[in-house]
Amino acid sequence: MFDTSEQLPLEWAIPSETSEMGTFERLFQHFGNGTGKGHLEIESQELKTVFAVYGPQTLELRDEFLKYRETMNTAALSGLRRALELQKETEDMYRRRPELLEPEIKKHVAEERARLEKELADIKSGQYRKAIDLRRPDSAAFRANLKAAKPYLRGAIVVGKHIVAFQSMLRGFENYVEPTEAQWQVAENALRKLISQLQPRDLYEIPKDRGFCLPYAFLRDDGTYGNKISTSFRFADSPAVIYTLSVASIPGGGASETTILNATGRSATGILSQLPENTTVKQRLGPRPAKIGALTSEQGGIVVEAKRPGQPPREGYHVYTGYGGWAGSQILPTIEVTMESAARAAYPKLTTDAPPYEQARPRLDALLKSIRLRPTTPPMPELVGAQ
Repeated sequence: MFDTSEQLPLEWAIPSETSEMGTFERLFQHFGNGTGKGHLEIESQELKTVFAVYGPQTLELRDEFLKYRETMNTAALSGLRRALELQKETEDMYRRRPELLEPEIKKHVAEERARLEKELADIKSGQYRKAIDLRRPDSAAFRANLKAAKPYLRGAIVVGKHIVAFQSMLRGFENYVEPTEAQWQVAENALRKLISQLQPRDLYEIPKDRGFCLPYAFLRDDGTYGNKISTSFRFADSPAVIYTLSVASIPGGGASETTILNATGRSATGILSQLPENTTVKQRLGPRPAKIGALTSEQGGIVVEAKRPGQPPREGYHVYTGYGGWAGSQILPTIEVTMESAARAAYPKLTTDAPPYEQARPRLDALLKSIRLRPTTPPMPELVGAQ
């Protein structure tokens, strides 16, 4: 958790519409102007789930998610019926010209008809993108019929004034292995449990329960879920300065992030890589020791100056601060904080430039100083064991 002020409104990176690539594609957090980045991943024994929060909800957005299966199945049904018509034309042609129907062609034609008829029957019987009852209102989920290496579940739920979409990969499967019905049921039960733990959260609300704070949502947890959560935010008076807070913990001893390398890499920008044209390094920040709350961390970054024809020079900056955490620990996870400027040249929807680095720095320092462990009731298992 960290401190802010209601007099200085904070805005989470929340997309208000889905990706042009598809409703359930590119599930990550960003602002409407393209700035910001966030990735919400929760890992249980059965599932690895990526969440994305959208909103505020509209009827159009709600229908796009909750009626997705119905819409896509209707389109697939229409396409299959047309494919069967074309298939019949092909078969009729071979009946008229049997001399063209070689054994391999005959086999292929028969297999294609069987495939199309099976897909049609699956849609009509509800087996295609099979629906999952999450046992919560305003929700929808289904088995993703994707020709992907791993099996997935997809869905969405209305949480307060927002919509939380999710995609869950079934764990423990080799590539291109179809789960049995019993294995699907195990995964679906795990998904119901996970989604049952989602609840709305106000902008400045700090829940007391164990769990994870997501933008405008809270996911209750017993302290055992693995997680990689990053969320971007900005302050209303400075929309071109983007902050991203990331935490990560993999129970069972998963390795923490190598924050010293990240800090060094940020500081070395422009040495091993090329800077944009007409851009020079104004200041290298570290790598150097820093603090995230009371935790000794590493910091690195860069301040550059870009010269634009007919305009005054403009500063750009990226500052990274990271605490490596303890492998496998939930109460001392990896913590990373970045502050970066966004340029109108890269994000045309921006209406203002970021302030100079020296003006932005005090706000970053205050943010880093205020970050601390959120107390829970009951306490986290690691703290209970230490008592």
